[in-house]
Amino acid sequence: MYTSTNATSGNQVEVFSRQPSGALTPAGTYSTGGIGNATSGFSQGSVTLSPDQRTLLVVNAGSNQVSDFAVLPGGTLRLRNVVASGGTEPTSVAINGGLVEVLNIGGTPNVAGFWATGSGLTAIKGGSQPLSATASGPEDVAISPDGRRVVVTEKLSDSIDTFAVGRGETLAPAVTSPSDSPLSFAEVFAPSGQLLVADDGAAGTSAVSPYQIAPDGTLHATQAAVPDGETAACWISRAWNGDVFVDAAGSGTIASYQLSPGGQLTFLRNTSAGTGAVPLDNAVSSDGHGLYVLDRGNGELAEFSVGPDAQLTAVGTQALPAGAAGVAAS
Repeated sequence: MYTSTNATSGNQVEVFSRQPSGALTPAGTYSTGGIGNATSGFSQGSVTLSPDQRTLLVVNAGSNQVSDFAVLPGGTLRLRNVVASGGTEPTSVAINGGLVEVLNIGGTPNVAGFWATGSGLTAIKGGSQPLSATASGPEDVAISPDGRRVVVTEKLSDSIDTFAVGRGETLAPAVTSPSDSPLSFAEVFAPSGQLLVADDGAAGTSAVSPYQIAPDGTLHATQAAVPDGETAACWISRAWNGDVFVDAAGSGTIASYQLSPGGQLTFLRNTSAGTGAVPLDNAVSSDGHGLYVLDRGNGELAEFSVGPDAQLTAVGTQALPAGAAGVAAS
């Protein structure tokens, strides 16, 4: 399990080993070679593990850089390189195969593309595009499972941008669709290509909206937004078996959903993240048995085991520095 200190004095990755119970033990700290901005958890994807679990990417929002680590046996890290993010204030990074996309939210917000190689990241010529002209509050970037689309959520403009990936991994201009529910925040893809977006909404109206991407890049809801009745549900993760988890910072809870093989999303229940908790980013382990939540309210990483029917049981915590950002789990 990986998170970043996001410190302005020098960003670091904190590594934890996962026990069979789901509890964590510290397993090392690694410098990113960049600087954080000490703003905790207001994006998803600031720490990202590749699907094959061989690469860890970390944004350095304070120095406008991205760090590329090789993940070695046992989960230890080796820094490959540190590159300019292609913009200002990188906040989220996604990887699919050899393609990496970085969301920069400062200045003129954009997405910037990179090749992931054995020696680190290399910028793609023509691989950058600005967000939509009306973009406001960009939050998260994701790459579709087939690698043909890049998607960015924009919570304040209630919209979602898609970019077609062309020859040489260049990006076409943004195609913008309205979100099905207000304040589209973080997103995750299902293997089928279905997109699940956590919607912050007004108090007590948080939800998850499922979409498909049409050939022209527009988004079409596959069912009405599925509410969980909570407040500020912003961060979302998906397990291999269809369990979906959403953190609600305003309610101090974690919503469990289930995505069926046919793509139907069903709300199951809300679970308290703990007394005084303000749950932000979260990640589910690759085996689906552990969920890890960045709790800004208590300054810790909360550990949960995942049982049948996405049932959550608290198993422990790990202290984190103020301003820590991002979680990724193998």
